[in-house]
Amino acid sequence: MGEIFLKKEKLDKAVEIFRETLFKYKSFKMLKEEEIPVFSSLGRITSRPVYAKISHPFFNASAVDGYALAFSKTAGASINTPKEFSIGIDTIPVNTGEPVKSPFDCVVMIEDVIKGKDRIRIFSPLHLYENVRVIGEDFSKGEIVVPVYEKIRPEHIGVLIASGHNAVYVFEKPKVYIIPTGEEVKRLGEVLSEGDVIDSNSFMIASILESFGASFRISDRVLPNDVEIIRKEIEKASHEFHIIVLIGGSAKGSRDYIVDVLNSFSPVLFHGLNIQPGKPLAISFNGPIPLIGLPGFPVSSFIDAKIFLKIAVEVITGYSLDMPEKLECILKRAITSPLGVEEFVRVKVTNIGGENVCVPLKKGAANISTVSNGDGVLRIEENIEGIEKGTKVIIDLFKGKDEVLNQLLFVGSNDPLFEFYLNFLKKEFPWFKFGIINAGSLGGLLSFLRGETIITSIHLFDLESNSYNTPYLKKYLGEGTYARLHFANRNQGLIVRKGNPKGIKHISDLIRDDIRFVNRQSGSGTRVFLDYLLEKFKVNKSQIRGYEMEEITHLGVANAVLEGIADCGMGIEYVARVFDLDFVKLGEEEYEIIIRKDYLQDPAINLIIKNLDNKNFLKELERFAGYSFVGRFKEA
Repeated sequence: MGEIFLKKEKLDKAVEIFRETLFKYKSFKMLKEEEIPVFSSLGRITSRPVYAKISHPFFNASAVDGYALAFSKTAGASINTPKEFSIGIDTIPVNTGEPVKSPFDCVVMIEDVIKGKDRIRIFSPLHLYENVRVIGEDFSKGEIVVPVYEKIRPEHIGVLIASGHNAVYVFEKPKVYIIPTGEEVKRLGEVLSEGDVIDSNSFMIASILESFGASFRISDRVLPNDVEIIRKEIEKASHEFHIIVLIGGSAKGSRDYIVDVLNSFSPVLFHGLNIQPGKPLAISFNGPIPLIGLPGFPVSSFIDAKIFLKIAVEVITGYSLDMPEKLECILKRAITSPLGVEEFVRVKVTNIGGENVCVPLKKGAANISTVSNGDGVLRIEENIEGIEKGTKVIIDLFKGKDEVLNQLLFVGSNDPLFEFYLNFLKKEFPWFKFGIINAGSLGGLLSFLRGETIITSIHLFDLESNSYNTPYLKKYLGEGTYARLHFANRNQGLIVRKGNPKGIKHISDLIRDDIRFVNRQSGSGTRVFLDYLLEKFKVNKSQIRGYEMEEITHLGVANAVLEGIADCGMGIEYVARVFDLDFVKLGEEEYEIIIRKDYLQDPAINLIIKNLDNKNFLKELERFAGYSFVGRFKEA
């Protein structure tokens, strides 16, 4: 009898229907969470964001071989007036990676000194923490080092261990039940008669599933072409498995019952594809569980499995199975590189307006987070001094192309609540992908202007207008090109040690001789607010010990205070409370999200906007001390 197909579809349409139905039934909500050793987590998907338990490095470490010094004592050193230091008294030798402890706060490279018997001579001054990797330079305690729904790669293993984790929460592997059907199908080793076939398909499909990161079980027996028997087997398996695969009987012939079985659970999405081989495919659902009827012919079964089982596993796990590859991108900012050395620059990648864009991350061989957070690497040949802005470059990706090109790349000012919100959305909607580059408010605006991102953030105080953000937006961005989402107000001030042992009460206290300060980076909103206060109260910043010591996140500032590197630093109240530190409020700032106006209907942007009143998210706000959530647009 010839094959009969009841609901035939073109392949592209069938893929679209299947994917949409998986999301409709929220099949991605089926997987349970489990905690496993980090060493066993390669290839698994994180079920919650992972926060660093310790900073990296967790002590001030020398970045070079040389001699540790107090930077203040090096002032005035020059070729004509060198300065000498006694070894063991004014200086000590240190190797790369060794601690740099008080009273020392910088390191001179060994090749930049002349060494005598018990003294060294230097010929130029050093600045605070020169050639020192300060606590939290790579990442700080409390910082998200691996986001939710991230597939763990070897570099993540390194970050997880370095951040103090020996175990990690992941989703269980998707469990797939494979049911071969048909009286003519026999297991290997059984007696064969004419017309019989050996069940090789089950084991081929199982191997495909294993390559997708799924677990599987093949039914103990080959089921006969009996609707009721097959239906009962599916009902039983549905209590344990996330995907059920039936092999054989998907064409509508005299001995093929699979379509009848599938229709008994829910109407088949389609029956038959407009491809060859692979035509006899049928799919329906039992609740959120996809029931996939594969053809009996091996090649047809293989082709359909590689397409549709891949989609099922991707949606259920929330992660693309595409293999890493090379990708051509536009470099949106110039990169300098030393001649004579082949350099590997870690980058983030996204697609904006149909153009693949790459943004370089901070350099440093010791910063493992730039590998775990990066999307790929750009190789700069040794005979090239740098690459100009706008150049087409080839990126070696760390993950699948779709995974990076479909992500929303946020470049802007660091904020713990907004980062939590993005992870919350990713947990609720696994198709939502995002990447983060902490660049400060001004850095974010410039990135926005260069076309590296469609979303940034700002909390910049303007001295002349005595207001937040508006003057900077008018100065840097074109009128009518952006929308302003007032995300939250945050308490800004001085993070001090528990109990405030040095009695720091006002910005004027920063110039006291007994106070060591830690600052935010130039261009950050926090730094701009500090400079405004210094000017307002006529405090000379050159008298502040540590004004030039910079951290790029609020968490980094809190870590420096917690570890005794500084007595206080500028930051938000929330991180002070997280680290059980005290806080001296100096003001309240407006933290805004800036979005390209022509991207307001972008699916990822739309998701951010529509979930601002999500009840589950609003419940979490109680944990964020010092915040006043706003969540509404304001006039641009």
